[in-house]
Amino acid sequence: MQSKERIFYIAKILVLITIIIWFLLDKDEVYVDQYQDQINALNSKIDSLHTINDDLVFKIDTLNNKIVTLDNEINKQDKQIFTLKKKTNEKIKRVDLFNDDELERFFTERYRYYIDSAEKTDSTSSN
Repeated sequence: MQSKERIFYIAKILVLITIIIWFLLDKDEVYVDQYQDQINALNSKIDSLHTINDDLVFKIDTLNNKIVTLDNEINKQDKQIFTLKKKTNEKIKRVDLFNDDELERFFTERYRYYIDSAEKTDSTSSN
């Protein structure tokens, strides 16, 4: 019996050694190549998305610069409007203080040119 057991144990060891050698020498791992191809495809997508992202960041920076420029222009215009309102209010307050004679003189002096030019029209051409 011992010889049969010995042959059985030797057969087990040979089968185990054969299986280990088969696993070590078997280089036909298809799934690794498939995964590597998927990794490469994803890396190329990531690179293209980084390029698109860089372009978008550049556009955002350009638009932010335009916004700052326009904000500065708006502030400048607001200051001009405030100045004009202030000057207009000062003139209105001065005119409000005029009495009737001063108002008549003011409008006469201010709009005399327009009245004079209207009176000098040539009536020969009109019906």
